[in-house]
Amino acid sequence: MKKLLFLFLLLGGSLAAGAQEAARTALLVTHYGSSDEQTRALTLDALTRDARQRFPQAEVREAYISPVVRRRLAGRGIHKDSPVDALMRLRAEGFRRVFVLSTTIIEGGEMASVRADAARMAPFFDRIEVGNPLLFSVADCQRVVDILTRGEEPGRGEAVVFVGHGNQLPSTATYAMLDYMMRAAGHDRFHVSTIEGYPTLATTVAQLKRERVRRVTLVPLLLVCGNHTKEDIAGTWRAELERQGFEVTVRMQGLGENADIRALYLDDVALGD
Repeated sequence: MKKLLFLFLLLGGSLAAGAQEAARTALLVTHYGSSDEQTRALTLDALTRDARQRFPQAEVREAYISPVVRRRLAGRGIHKDSPVDALMRLRAEGFRRVFVLSTTIIEGGEMASVRADAARMAPFFDRIEVGNPLLFSVADCQRVVDILTRGEEPGRGEAVVFVGHGNQLPSTATYAMLDYMMRAAGHDRFHVSTIEGYPTLATTVAQLKRERVRRVTLVPLLLVCGNHTKEDIAGTWRAELERQGFEVTVRMQGLGENADIRALYLDDVALGD
């Protein structure tokens, strides 16, 4: 009922908005979210800050997709809008054009949620556009491969395994493509695997054994080093690899800490005139 009232007021504001307000443009950066203050500062906050520096002509706001993360932060007195709430707030303030940038990795459930939220709010704006996830096109994947492998080449008996979240949707094939691209580029000691999709831990272990790898470095293919890094990668994955006889180290660094990755996200932004 509260949101319906807000929408009614929003429509009233839309009718009253002047010609000057109609030209106002905003960039809404939507993150899944993180309740870890340190990793949030190094990744999500850094990306939003980069957006403000790169697009000074636009009002830059952020929203968190995860209701669980929003509730946790609210318990600490930190408020984060949902994508819909952020869009309603922008419209109530007179913004008529919005570009929505989602910092998701692949075209999965979270990206679908952002697209649905934008479509729901589209009638209240002159223009609302939604960008694509980090790994959307073949060219996107190639650029990410170049960044991830730049300046690093494991030695004999060593391997670097990038571990993404993954899902049970067709989009999980993006990770397999990334793995293939690394091999095609001659980076034979780099692998890509997933926690909940494909390639799996089992398939990756089999590859490592065929290549007679002894030392493995696990690197999260995630925007932030959150629970998946601490519990799954540094926990379950490390334990299983050590049980299989590998020496394992975990690089606790999210993709969002890499300035080149953050720049790739912002390259997708098109604010128009």
